[in-house]
Amino acid sequence: MEKANITEYKTAPGAHITYYGRATIKNDYEFVNGDEAFYHFIGKNSCYSLLDLLHPDDKEDFKSVAGELDKGRQCTIVRMKDAEDNYRLLYLEIELNGRQYGDFKSFNLEFSNFMELKDRYVKYLELVKKYREFMGLSENMFFEYNYDTDEINIYRYVNVKSIPVLKKKLSEIKKDIFVSGEFEMFCDFLKRGVDRFNAEFEAALLLKETQGRFAIRGCTLYDNGRRIMTVGLILHIGGKSEKKSYYLSDNAFDPGTGLYNKRAIHEYAMEKTQEGKELYLAMMDVDDFKKVNDSFGHMFGDEVLSKVSEIMRAVIDSRGMVGRFGGDEFMLVLDGVSTEEELRRIFKTISKNVQWEYQDIKDTMAITTSCGVAKFPADATNFEDLFKKADKALYVAKEKGKNRYIIYDEAKHGAVEDAAISERSIGIKAIASDDKKAAVMSDLVILLNMQGFEAFDEVLEKLRSYLDVDGIAVYAGSDLHRVSISGKYINPIEKLDCIKDESCQRLFDKRGIRVEKNFGKLEMQQPELYRLYQLQENKEFVQCVARHDDKILAVVSFDYFNRAPKIGAVDLGFITIVGRLMAEIASGLE
Repeated sequence: MEKANITEYKTAPGAHITYYGRATIKNDYEFVNGDEAFYHFIGKNSCYSLLDLLHPDDKEDFKSVAGELDKGRQCTIVRMKDAEDNYRLLYLEIELNGRQYGDFKSFNLEFSNFMELKDRYVKYLELVKKYREFMGLSENMFFEYNYDTDEINIYRYVNVKSIPVLKKKLSEIKKDIFVSGEFEMFCDFLKRGVDRFNAEFEAALLLKETQGRFAIRGCTLYDNGRRIMTVGLILHIGGKSEKKSYYLSDNAFDPGTGLYNKRAIHEYAMEKTQEGKELYLAMMDVDDFKKVNDSFGHMFGDEVLSKVSEIMRAVIDSRGMVGRFGGDEFMLVLDGVSTEEELRRIFKTISKNVQWEYQDIKDTMAITTSCGVAKFPADATNFEDLFKKADKALYVAKEKGKNRYIIYDEAKHGAVEDAAISERSIGIKAIASDDKKAAVMSDLVILLNMQGFEAFDEVLEKLRSYLDVDGIAVYAGSDLHRVSISGKYINPIEKLDCIKDESCQRLFDKRGIRVEKNFGKLEMQQPELYRLYQLQENKEFVQCVARHDDKILAVVSFDYFNRAPKIGAVDLGFITIVGRLMAEIASGLE
C-alpha cells in the first residue's frame, strides 16, 4: 500500500470499531476460529475468506508477506472490510501455528486498528483482569461514591464478577437504614473529598437484618483537577458475622473445573431472578460426551470438561457466572449481556473455540457443544419456569443435530409441556401414572431378559426418566469397578469395593436392597463410602446387589444429587425389580 494520507480510514462511518482481535486461518485463507472481538469486527463477513475481504490493491502484497512465514512472525498493514463493508486500516501480525492442510500451512492472525494504540488496550485489559482476580481473593467489600450522582455502590468480587451488596444515594441511606452517629463522620469524609481516610461505624445496612461494626479505608480520585469518585475497602470487624450466600463460600466450587458447583450456580441463578433484572439463563453440554469418554478414556474426558470450562469463563468474563450443573452439563447466568446480538456472539465464540481446540484429535470425532437459552423475565417470571424453557431449548438443539445454540421461542419451539421433553430427565419429575410406569418397567424387564448387558444404556435412560433418578451406575467384577453409567455425574465413583466390608453388607435387606439418606450416620459408620458419595454430591442413594454365598458380585446404585426425595412405595418397588435383575446380569461380568 503506497497511499500516504490515511485519514479516510480514521473517519470511516460505522460502529464496528475494534482495537484488537485474533483469528486463525486455514486452507484457502478461510477463517476457522477467532475471539469475540474478531467476530464483532467482521460480523456477517465471517463466511468470506481473508483474501475476499482485503482491498484489491493489498491482496498480492499480503500473500507475499504470508509467503515469508517460514522465517518467523511477519507484520504488515492492510485495508480490510468490517461488518458494514467499510475498509479499515489494520496492523496485522501473523505466525504459523503448526497445523497444515495439504500444502497450506495454517497461521494465527492478530489485528489491531492501526489508528489506535494496540499496546495500550492490551495492557489495560490485562490490568483490569488482574485486579479483578485480586479483588476476588479478598473477603472484604468494596465501595465507590460518585460525586455527580451522590450514589454509593457497595459490592464484593467473586470469580471476576461484581456481586452487589448495596446501591443507594448517600442522602437516602440515613433515612431508610439504621446507622450510628459515627456514620456522619464517614459521610463528612466523602462530602469533603478527603484524600485518604479511615473510619468506623455501626450499621445494619450491609448485613441481612443484623447490626454489625465496620471499618472503612478510602481515598479520593481526581480527573483534570476535579473530584470524581471516592473508593475504598469495607471490613466487617465486629458484631454477628454475616451469613453468606453459599455461592460466596469456599465450598461453592467444583474441584474438577474450578467453576461453581451445582448448588452454588443454582442459588446464584435463583437470587438473580428474585432481583427482577433482565438476564439470560443458558444450559450447555458437550455433545456425545459418553462417546468421548468411551473412545479416549475418562482422563481425556476430564481434560475436555476443564478446557470447555476455561473457554466459557474466558469468553463470559465479568458478564455472568458459569457453573457445572452435573457431568458434562453447565449452567450459565448472563446478567451483564445487554443485547441478543451480544449473546449470539458469545455462544458463537465459545462454540468455535471449543471446536478448534480439539479439531485434530480424530478425523471421525468432533468435540462440539449444544446450548439452550431463555430470557428473564420475557420468557418466564420465576427461576423454575426459566430453567424449564432453557432446558427445552437445549433439547431442541439436540434434536436439530447438536453443535448449535437455540434461543427459546415458544412460537417456534413449543411449550415446555411437549411430550418430547416429558421423558427427558431435567431434575423435575416427569409426570407419569403408576400404570404407565408399570407398563414401561414390564417392557424393560423383557428387554433385559432378551438382550442382557447390551440393553443397559437404554434401560438406564428409561429408568432415570420415569422414576425421577438423577443418575444410575452399575459396578461389577472382583473389585466392583464401574461397568455402566447414566446421568450427569460429578466425580463419578470408579470402584465400589468398600461395600464388601461386613459393616456395609449387613445394611442390605433380604432382597439385597439398601436405601440411604442419613449421610450424617453414614459418615460416622462407613467413612470411605461416605467420601465417595459425597464427591458425587449425593444426598440419597438406593443400592441393589447380586450376591452368592454372601459375597457381593454386582451393585446397581440409584443416585440422587443434592436432594433427598421421598421415594414412593411404587417407585421403590420398580427400582427393586429392575435393579436386582440388572445386578444379576452384571454379576456375570469381569
